[in-house]
Amino acid sequence: GISEEALRDADFRRGAGCDACRDTGYYGRTAIYEMMVLDDPIRRLIMDRAPGSIIKRAALEQGMETLRVNGCEKARQGFTTVDEVLRVTQDDSDAQSLQA
Repeated sequence: GISEEALRDADFRRGAGCDACRDTGYYGRTAIYEMMVLDDPIRRLIMDRAPGSIIKRAALEQGMETLRVNGCEKARQGFTTVDEVLRVTQDDSDAQSLQA
């Protein structure tokens, strides 16, 4: 879900481990997040008790980023690793096509 152009200036990293990180390769925390703006169309879907997949699709169409996409951007910037993003997020390949 990441364009080839976005990968050109990527700063991918892999932690080697040291005493400061207890040999995990990670030190500190970096948040990844997704935020859904509750506008009128989304609110209407919620009030109509639409399935979560429909609500998610509508939010993605309006520009919401999933956790995995946000995490991949943080990995591209060098704040975390791709391995860690894949470990803590779920596959959203169905959503990726909407965000491309």
